[in-house]
Amino acid sequence: MRYRIMQGTPSYQSDDESFEERISGQEGVLLRLLILRRGDSISKEEIARHLTRAGRHTVHPTSVPGYVARLRDKLGQDAVRSVAGYCSGISEANVDAFAFEAALKRLSVCDVADVDDLPSDFADKYDELLDLYGLWKANPALPFADDYDDELLVSTYREFEHGWECLKRAIIFAELSSRRKPRIEKAIGRIEQLLRQDPADEQSWALLIRARASLPGRESSTAFVQARIKEQFPNGPSRELQYVMDRIAGSYGDALFEIEHHPRAPEESRKIEELIQTIGISSASELELHRSKMEPLECISQTVSHLCFAGILATKWVADAYVRTEFEKLLEKLDNSAGSVKFLIIDPDSDGYRRFSDLRWSQDDIKAVNVLRSLTTAHRSFEVRLYDALPTFRIILIDQSVVVFSPYLMIAEQHRSKSGWDAPHIVLDRTAPWPLADTFETLFYEAWRAARPLSSATRWVSHAS
Repeated sequence: MRYRIMQGTPSYQSDDESFEERISGQEGVLLRLLILRRGDSISKEEIARHLTRAGRHTVHPTSVPGYVARLRDKLGQDAVRSVAGYCSGISEANVDAFAFEAALKRLSVCDVADVDDLPSDFADKYDELLDLYGLWKANPALPFADDYDDELLVSTYREFEHGWECLKRAIIFAELSSRRKPRIEKAIGRIEQLLRQDPADEQSWALLIRARASLPGRESSTAFVQARIKEQFPNGPSRELQYVMDRIAGSYGDALFEIEHHPRAPEESRKIEELIQTIGISSASELELHRSKMEPLECISQTVSHLCFAGILATKWVADAYVRTEFEKLLEKLDNSAGSVKFLIIDPDSDGYRRFSDLRWSQDDIKAVNVLRSLTTAHRSFEVRLYDALPTFRIILIDQSVVVFSPYLMIAEQHRSKSGWDAPHIVLDRTAPWPLADTFETLFYEAWRAARPLSSATRWVSHAS
């Protein structure tokens, strides 16, 4: 039985696809809610709140077993389990949303940030990408997108939306990299659609002019795009977009070019390598061996006694139920061993946060701060402090062994300003002659001393960033 929750209505379909029975109304909301929670238990009170929000009448928690019983009658008794509330008993393999998510990961769709960074075989995935594109009907978490009292569902909505945007870019990149006229023309149509949705997206403008310059009649076509760009950005485009425009104006035959690199002399390369070793930039930078970019689970697994994190809102540490559970296990262990965890995050009520929000295409949910607050209350090993400034670096310190930093780009109208986890992660060697690791450790603790405790801040309960 296949559960189709990426349609407009939660539903399921028989294996032979001969018929489809729609699960609508409040049972449909309940089905979608349980599936999206990925097997995590949800209380009768939470279910009642969601059903009240979705329907016309107030649903009392005592009425929830009735909705569950009707859903079980349609799907089978094992589809909904009773474990400290209710949870889904449906295999993720039978849910189209999770099949979509798994295919995104298998095809490395979200790992490709730019057309110039494509793996050599990426164009070979074109048919699979189109098949995946055809699967998408609607964001499965759309009904919960603005339910800011449930950070997990809001985070789920954003993750699916991000995957969808990455897929659209990946298809465009595959079409452009094919260097085949029909596919490049298809890519141009898709890029124009993206620009209708977001006329200020400079990456799309750069792709458009490069694609146009790859086709016959490039001079008149690219001149027209250049004029559109000047009209869209009367104060001038960013340096990155201007560089692409200058390349096109320089009469390069094919705009889908490789950036030219001038080879360094051996002596120059040796000096650069010596400098890297002197300040201690590790060969493990960008964490290619771990393939995790030092995400929370990686940090949790490596921490023995002390963990420090400086970032924006630490949403990745608490939004996902499994990650949050593992994080709480770490805090419980450190409570009993005199360990410590220090989180330094931006104050959501500060001027710095408001300036940060203006630069990001999507704003982090400040409800994560309330979850962090509850954890500081429950665990003496955990402390959170707030700073008021634009973020500059994500910094991670683990015990006396690991120092990692990654830069935030906080420049208006730059694509790289819109995502922090895409930045390279630099691993630093504490034993270097002039250790850059010590510099970032000092940077963290100086900022920590100047920050104010989360316990003295306002409690955010009614709005999102």
